[in-house]
Amino acid sequence: MIPRKIKSSGHSIEVPGDKSLSHRAVLFSALAKGKSRVVGFLEAEDPMNTMHAFSELGLKVEKIGQAEYVFTSPGKSGLISPTKDLDFGNAGTGIRLSAGLLCGLPQINATLTGDDSLKKRPMARILDPLNSMGASIQGIGEKKTAPLLIHGKQLHSFAYKSPIASAQVKSCLMLAAMSSEVSLDYEEEILSRDHTENVFRFMGNQLQYKTPTRFLMEPPYKFEGADFKIPGDISSAAFFLVLGLLLKQGSILVKNVGLNPSRTGILKALAAMGGEIRIHNQRIECGEIVGDLEAVSSELSYAEIPPDWIPALIDEIPILTIAGLFAKGGFRIRNAEELRAKESDRIASMVENLRSLGVEVWEYHDGYEFGEIQMTAKSSSLNSWLSGRSPRILTKMDHRIAMSFLVLQAVTGLALRIDNTSWIDTSFPGFQSLLESVLQ
Repeated sequence: MIPRKIKSSGHSIEVPGDKSLSHRAVLFSALAKGKSRVVGFLEAEDPMNTMHAFSELGLKVEKIGQAEYVFTSPGKSGLISPTKDLDFGNAGTGIRLSAGLLCGLPQINATLTGDDSLKKRPMARILDPLNSMGASIQGIGEKKTAPLLIHGKQLHSFAYKSPIASAQVKSCLMLAAMSSEVSLDYEEEILSRDHTENVFRFMGNQLQYKTPTRFLMEPPYKFEGADFKIPGDISSAAFFLVLGLLLKQGSILVKNVGLNPSRTGILKALAAMGGEIRIHNQRIECGEIVGDLEAVSSELSYAEIPPDWIPALIDEIPILTIAGLFAKGGFRIRNAEELRAKESDRIASMVENLRSLGVEVWEYHDGYEFGEIQMTAKSSSLNSWLSGRSPRILTKMDHRIAMSFLVLQAVTGLALRIDNTSWIDTSFPGFQSLLESVLQ
């Protein structure tokens, strides 16, 4: 097996606020007339870009403390067309959800854009249903990608069965229905993240569930200023949970983490692999389950990851793969084709980087697998792991790829040459300094 460098930790840490909820705090605050207070806002590039975009639309932003803001909105009917393009940087969630909200406001004309990575990401998944809903939106980049040109219109009630389990598609259409005060009958085969549904209910609205994966929302909708308390992001916590499991001994406690069931697939997968993660102080805050997570040094082994777990751990697959390198029997992930539409093609990115380490990986259209890494004289991986080389890691403008291999480097002491770590600031500013503090 791969040698583990770190003997113990015993650290108690907190990770930055949930990125998904930070985006939604901006969007719902913009819909609600009056003041909203947000505590725990993720001050990273992605949600900050969403905040800046809505400040161009008429949302007043006041910073009142560390990760604490007051948003004052004229209400959805008072939002105005921006005088310049709205730049969402690398934020796929920001641009897709904002597009839905803006499409349903007749007074809005806007162009939504982003960085080179965002301009390559698929947008047809929201463009097609939005246009069927009566919207005027088009992707003017190659292959109908961003920039997105929007002429706001009054939309009509809509029924949609999504061909993919995507919280971004679902949330986009929900926000379009909210902004135009029309009904939406939405269905998906597998339950995707339900943060938007939770915030919708927290604001005083109701959903009528026909099945666990199909709901109806109908106006009139309630939007008033609210107090949002955002927990730590489980996607960010996942890096330190895996680090805790890979300690030689001891544990790491990550406090105040969001435990939304549609996001805890990583906990189920790590538990199936033999990882011990204890939940302490579980509670409900702003409609979301929150708790403290303690990851205890564990011996991991191969486990099947069922298809219905994938939507709840899709963003954590890169760091789950790092855990898989230490698993007896190897690692396999399938039914995760959505990975190809993230900040990078994460299937191709992980496969390429693992192969640069000497790991024999089989790539599929929807995932990859590799066998147990045996540190024996006959192992084809041995030379790569222990010969003193410093393999180059290509992060492909993807923050989760960068963070995952930084964790591998920390656990093993391998001298990896990670090409660029600046992408980490899109979701987890201060990650490297926090990682270093845990290692001390």
